[in-house]
Amino acid sequence: MKLIRFLGDSLTRLREAAHHCGITQPRLNDMLRGRISRFSLDALVNIAAAIGQRVHIELEAA
Repeated sequence: MKLIRFLGDSLTRLREAAHHCGITQPRLNDMLRGRISRFSLDALVNIAAAIGQRVHIELEAA
């Protein structure tokens, strides 16, 4: 995941990354621990855009 590569291990970098993504550090920790269900689709798209990722969503009939 690009976000993990962006971070490194430093606490300062975690704070900077959270600020860059427009979320708090505890929310970033949730994401890094795989707690994606705590985020709305809109929030995930915004975070992806903040770190320079393009988002493509494709819907298919069930």
